[in-house]
Amino acid sequence: MISLLIFTLTLLTSPGYSTYVWPNHLYDELEHLLVDQEGFNNGADFKRAITPCTYYVNGNQTLGRMTAAQWLRTAFHDFATADVAAGTGGMDASIGWETDRPENVGSAFNDSLSFFAPFVTTLADLIALSVVTSVGVCSSPNIHIPLRGGRVDASEGGTFGVPEPETDIQTTLNQFAQAGFNQQDAIGLTACGHTLGNVHHAGFPQVVGPEAVTPNNTGGGVHFDSTVDVFDVLVVNEYLAGNGQRGGPLVTSDNVTVRSDLRLYTSDNNITMEGLSDSQEHFVSECVSLFARMLDTVPNSTTLSDVIIPLELKPVNITLDFVEDETGFHTVFAGYIRNTRAPAFLATLSFMSSNTTIDPTLGISSFDVNVEDSTGESGSTVRYPIQDRVFVMKSRSTVDDEGRAEVTAAVLSSPTTDVSSVTAVFSFPTPQIGTMSPSIESLSLSLMLSNSSVVSDLGYIMFTTSTQLPLSISNAYQVTVDVIADFGDGEVTDKFRRLKI
Repeated sequence: MISLLIFTLTLLTSPGYSTYVWPNHLYDELEHLLVDQEGFNNGADFKRAITPCTYYVNGNQTLGRMTAAQWLRTAFHDFATADVAAGTGGMDASIGWETDRPENVGSAFNDSLSFFAPFVTTLADLIALSVVTSVGVCSSPNIHIPLRGGRVDASEGGTFGVPEPETDIQTTLNQFAQAGFNQQDAIGLTACGHTLGNVHHAGFPQVVGPEAVTPNNTGGGVHFDSTVDVFDVLVVNEYLAGNGQRGGPLVTSDNVTVRSDLRLYTSDNNITMEGLSDSQEHFVSECVSLFARMLDTVPNSTTLSDVIIPLELKPVNITLDFVEDETGFHTVFAGYIRNTRAPAFLATLSFMSSNTTIDPTLGISSFDVNVEDSTGESGSTVRYPIQDRVFVMKSRSTVDDEGRAEVTAAVLSSPTTDVSSVTAVFSFPTPQIGTMSPSIESLSLSLMLSNSSVVSDLGYIMFTTSTQLPLSISNAYQVTVDVIADFGDGEVTDKFRRLKI
């Protein structure tokens, strides 16, 4: 086996790395969704959904709704039913099962969950990602909240307990305390969450009167502060000064019983709000800390990953396959290296591609990226592992919009090592009654020896299978497959291969 020098990149600085080792499929997918926000290899398209920050991705702009603010509200309501003493609830996507509760009125939840549903990771991780994206896109310079992965979706609703506009102050503080947030935390998290967005007459007629409804604001939304689309301290400053929006409808409503923000802010005689008003920098620092704690509040059965750090160099869509020319069939390495300049959330990206023929007598066990400095001088070499004993053949593996799936795998043949079985494990989303969140189901199928012998001269034999998956046009892109070959010396797996890109 050999290592090939596949890419040469020019960087301004030497690449830095965390404890991440490629490939790590949980980390890779979340990092992809976090960083690849535009252009080639666009990830979750989250940025488009909230650009500009007043944009409403689910409907008519005259409704006055803001998707970015909806995402913050969805995350808070998912978190708020946590019971840290019992080790239950928190960021677990249980909100999907809870949208018919009086404490969860409004369109924000199903709007958000329907947008998240098509992507290939847990809904709970996507809800967390949406907070990071909303705050980042709606701020300048971009604010970055640390994001971890590994959340697990709940299979049922959690306990009741999200504070409502009518909830008395002691009950509100008790509910926050159950979720692990004290009085100061509760005030801060509420102020941070209410620097974006509105309260709508359509969802809260007891808070906002019909006079707020206009032809260009048919939902009757009233802002929390005068910079509705900017994540800033103005919501605090206007509240304390009594000018502008004065903290929003949950402070100023004519209906005294629904002034829940006012009751909360004044519960410590405005000490916390006055502290938050110190500066924009201080407000941002406190909000980042509070949001990170909220996102990391998970059931005690869940183990979160390290913080997802945008990678400066990252292999993308790396594949092995066979191509034919006038001389016959060849093993080909193909893929991209993503270069994230000044690696950060919403960074500038560039990609370098490769399509390289592999000598079948040598094979491949890794590939190298040679890093040059800005003068062209060769610097460090980064090596990435790859195995060629079994791989999904991209050219012969697919799934269509009706769920018809075919997989062909190439398995390296050896006189001393026989393969006893080859198995494909399909993972695909299945709708669930009672929630917008799909469950991820698995189907294992044995691959049969293919009649084709086109690659036998290269030392490979092919195995194939086909099946009908219960899919719709909206989720064929979510299908992944693992192919596992059982050799005499152990199993070898080609993991997390998308069948439609």
